[in-house]
Amino acid sequence: MNKPDPIHSEDIREQLEDYFYQALEVELLLRLFPDDEDTICQIVDLLVDTCATKRRMLRIAGDDKPAEVVRSRLKKLNADHIRFVLNSLAENATPVRNMKQYLLVSLYNAPTTMNLHYQNLTNHDFAHGSRKAG
Repeated sequence: MNKPDPIHSEDIREQLEDYFYQALEVELLLRLFPDDEDTICQIVDLLVDTCATKRRMLRIAGDDKPAEVVRSRLKKLNADHIRFVLNSLAENATPVRNMKQYLLVSLYNAPTTMNLHYQNLTNHDFAHGSRKAG
């Protein structure tokens, strides 16, 4: 009796896919990062899978979080966050055992870590540039 309605589930997935394609400006990302097309598509798939889940709790970085909190955070992502995650993936030289979980954590944390990351780079460049000038 409580079986999920496959037609309704597909509607939700399709709506989420449309939402993320627009919110993340996927067409623009694909033009800017043509070599990362597979990764960008995998990111969208992961976001859709995560937001469409019926589970009440989701594991993020070893912590169980309410699915609504995770959905809310993921729906705040934009193209800048995806560019940040793509750059972070490209810079990572450490082997990743669970790429799906690593990517989900990266996406979940992007809104809170992106600005700090760029501020840190700016501070480093400014300090490094200051030493050269002096």
